[in-house]
Amino acid sequence: VEDFRGLSLAHCEGDFAKPFFDEAARVLSPSRNSSSPSAGSSARSQAARGQLQCRLPGLGPGSPQLHYVFTVRFRGVRLLSEASGISLPSEVCLVTAESSLFNSMNQSLRALEMLKSSPIFTFLFSTEGQLLTANPCAVTFYESFFERKYGAASRTWVLDLRSILCCGDWDETVSYPDNNGPALDPSVQAKEKKAEKLLEHIQHVLFVEKFESFRIQMKMPKRRDPSKHRWVEFEMWAAKDPITQLQAILVNQTNMQETKKLELELKDKRDDLETRNKQLQVELKRAKGHGAKGSLDLDNTVDKTIALLDSIMAGKQPGKEDIQRLKQALRTQNLRAPNRLEEMLLSNKKGFEGEVGLSLFEMLNPKGLKDVLAQPLSARENSNAKKSLSRNSTMDLDTEDEGGNEGGLEPASEDGVIPRGIDQSKPVLEVLETVDDWLFDAFKLEEVTGGHPLSVLACHLFKRLNMFETFEINETQFLHFALKIESGYPVSNAYHNRTHVANVLQSMYTLLTKGLGPEVAGDEEILAGLLAALIHDYEHKGVNNDFLVRFQDDLALKYNDRSPLENHHISAAFDVMLTKPYDIFANTSLEVFIKLRKLVVAMVLATDMKIHFEVLGRFRLIEKKLGRLSSDPVGSEGCSSPSAEEAQSGSADSSGLQPEEVSLALQVCLKCADIGHVYCDSSVHLRWVQKLEQEFFAQGDREEENGAITKSPLMDREKAGITKSQVGFFKVVVVPLFASFCAAFPSTAPMLESLHRNLKLWAKIEEDQLEISEVFDVVLSD
Repeated sequence: VEDFRGLSLAHCEGDFAKPFFDEAARVLSPSRNSSSPSAGSSARSQAARGQLQCRLPGLGPGSPQLHYVFTVRFRGVRLLSEASGISLPSEVCLVTAESSLFNSMNQSLRALEMLKSSPIFTFLFSTEGQLLTANPCAVTFYESFFERKYGAASRTWVLDLRSILCCGDWDETVSYPDNNGPALDPSVQAKEKKAEKLLEHIQHVLFVEKFESFRIQMKMPKRRDPSKHRWVEFEMWAAKDPITQLQAILVNQTNMQETKKLELELKDKRDDLETRNKQLQVELKRAKGHGAKGSLDLDNTVDKTIALLDSIMAGKQPGKEDIQRLKQALRTQNLRAPNRLEEMLLSNKKGFEGEVGLSLFEMLNPKGLKDVLAQPLSARENSNAKKSLSRNSTMDLDTEDEGGNEGGLEPASEDGVIPRGIDQSKPVLEVLETVDDWLFDAFKLEEVTGGHPLSVLACHLFKRLNMFETFEINETQFLHFALKIESGYPVSNAYHNRTHVANVLQSMYTLLTKGLGPEVAGDEEILAGLLAALIHDYEHKGVNNDFLVRFQDDLALKYNDRSPLENHHISAAFDVMLTKPYDIFANTSLEVFIKLRKLVVAMVLATDMKIHFEVLGRFRLIEKKLGRLSSDPVGSEGCSSPSAEEAQSGSADSSGLQPEEVSLALQVCLKCADIGHVYCDSSVHLRWVQKLEQEFFAQGDREEENGAITKSPLMDREKAGITKSQVGFFKVVVVPLFASFCAAFPSTAPMLESLHRNLKLWAKIEEDQLEISEVFDVVLSD
């Protein structure tokens, strides 16, 4: 008791400490210790007398701690000690105190630390918008923002809810996710007035209508760069000020830049879907109005834009639906590709079932099917990915005498049209006499020339067109060059071989001479066109570009996955062309050679089907231009035909085409020639398709050897091949290409007739579900 009385209790004056001392003395009194605890009521009475309740002294009437009650307990404790030399009392009084204040203070400290560390701006405002408290990062940001805005020395600003809301960009769309925002008067432009009206609305929503929360989304200054804005969300709740016990507004400001970005993107997509839905409804009505028969929509964005502009220039007001369609089309990446290409090819509709549409999409899509479907590589495929398809291991090239003596070949005779030593019997001459026909059979030429259709045909055409004299090309050198190029076409390739190139060369010849004619194709253009056809598949590897890219072939790495085959054909062929004894342009001027090379490079690169729609889309402008010139020599736009000076200077030829347009016409010419078998006699055409299917199957086998999990579409010999996909190929690629070319050059119309005949044949084959072995029976029966 004496020890207890000696304690110095802070803020305890007068009689305040007396109850503590008295209770401690009572607990330690001998009478209490000797009392009998036999009765339960006595035990409860002692327990009740062993504690006191009181409030903190010395507090003012407005103190928030005034209402806290302390419970003080007193308990006697006996001390047992075995330590020697230490005098301890036999019993002491243990005093403990408990109060909700201690727990509240601990929790407050933790909450304060949490708010200090939180990057989320948190505020507590009075109902009038006055700032009661906020976490440090929020205060620091807005104080520095206002100091920067009004000046560090100026204190005209007040940090409250109104001023914070005025920082927002009210010119942008302010949204209310819960659809409970105010109806602000649009005539009110001042931010302060808008913020005042919004605060009144917040008070009404939270404290009158008793909404759980109120949210507003708007653009606010960025933390790192306040001159810029970002999307944030203010979420507000009804709260109570723990100091004054008055109503308050708890506010959280959170960054939602990414969320808002996604929301806006989803909104755009939703708008696009709504627009697309309206378009489909219109197209459905049109389809019903025109019966069941429909056609593929292959118009691209550029075509639609030009058509709309032409309509406006003609004084017609475009409809809202036309503008919406154009707006939708302009969002596509490839402006030259048909707007509905992906939808059409991957729809699994008739003509594009199964792997047919996938194959066409892979061939025509610049991204490639692998990017769209993201097909995985097996472990084996991944490990083999860097194995190069080296020229020696993958190309079965001829090892004939490059001097041109293999098989008895000798230099051309002075008056001959084919190299001396080749059988000039009637069968060879008969085939060569058909080079002007649309229905040429390169297989017959291969047969009668003993496996040299390309070199024989090249020498024949160059001799016939007087190319040797015009460009001072040595005939013997050209024969050596033709044989060297011919030896670069692997005999192991079922399709991309010398016979295919001979067929392309003959098609190019007829398209240049009968189609473009001297108005577009002069001697230099014809020479470039024939040379491009001659080398366009030089050293072909028997696989497509997608294969080279997928397995990281040397060519794909060399040309950065951009048309690796086409780039190699050009590079390797010109390497031969500039090496003795094959340098056929040794006597040609540098100016002419540069022009020829430029034309050849452009033509061969255009044969990559990945850029098919890009090339065709640009050519359609030429088609329309030539159509206007043929119908109106003065020109529909008041432009006269090129003058003699313009034609002579090269700014335009006699057809009215600029040099770059002539180059584009040559590119499309080679593209048509490259698939020229589509207008051959049906039996010849079917044979070519069968050979291409064999080469596709061979690629599928090589993909499997390299560990591919899945083979490319239509290349698995266990499934249907390309003989099951020709109707779709004709409709998407062949017919639009040849129709545009024939429209630009009407003299080529006969090949369009043959082409449609073969399309009808494939439609019948597809309808009757015939096998390739049965297809030839159909042709023979017809």
